[in-house]
Amino acid sequence: MRTVWHALVGLWVLALMGGCASREDIVVLENRLYNQQRQIQQLKEEIGLYKNQLNARAEQVEKRMESAQQPLLENQANSLSEIETVKSRLQAVQGRLEAMEHLQKKETNARDALDSLAKELKEVQLRLQRLEQPTASTAGAASEAVKTEKSKETTKEPKEERKEEKAKAKPSSPEELFGEAREAYKKKNFEEAKKKFDEYLKQYPKGKNREEALFKMAESLYELKAYEESILAYQKLIKANAKGSLVPAALFKQALAFIQLKDNSSAKLLLEKIVKEYPRSEQASTAKKKLKTL
Repeated sequence: MRTVWHALVGLWVLALMGGCASREDIVVLENRLYNQQRQIQQLKEEIGLYKNQLNARAEQVEKRMESAQQPLLENQANSLSEIETVKSRLQAVQGRLEAMEHLQKKETNARDALDSLAKELKEVQLRLQRLEQPTASTAGAASEAVKTEKSKETTKEPKEERKEEKAKAKPSSPEELFGEAREAYKKKNFEEAKKKFDEYLKQYPKGKNREEALFKMAESLYELKAYEESILAYQKLIKANAKGSLVPAALFKQALAFIQLKDNSSAKLLLEKIVKEYPRSEQASTAKKKLKTL
């Protein structure tokens, strides 16, 4: 634009000088002016073209960035969805375990009450049998004295006999009781083993063999095919000592019990937990193989 302006000024100066400029000079100046206008127009067109190319390139870059971010966003959304699914499934399993624990407590209380009533009934029956035993009928005060003495003996004898029976039945030490339970377990007398381990845990809740007793009691229940009860028994061990050496084995047997109950989804969660939280345990490799079959 400055060049055009300079040309116009030049023409004006020439005109002021008295019209000394020739026609040819004016034509030359006009041509120069025309050429410069064309160059300016071309430059404008080139600038516009560059702008369009730049805008197009910017759009391409934005599209590439969006396409590159899309898989990341999708993966993130999928991961969050999977995490929420796993959380809900874990909560469902935990809820089922708690419900089973609650039912077991009710059943245990009812069983204890029935056992207590059964013992009382046996004691009453024993007393009745002793009182109903025929005695030699003799007249006089001697006969009445004998009957009175015998009736006293009959009321005392059951108590003394029960004390003797308890003294014989109850082992003198926790080691003896635990040894009896372990021996029954070795002989695969799982019903007896379950009772002995349960008795040991009740009498010695803080005994040194508590963890093994909890585990083998759960194992006995599993062998007896009481799968729901065994799951709860394994859970007691896990709650008692979350970092214990028997926890991976307990989790694995819980998974097997759930499989027996046709609950493969719960079993899968427990097997995955073993692989994730106890990768160096003996059960980890077995859990990986088992997961492939579910």
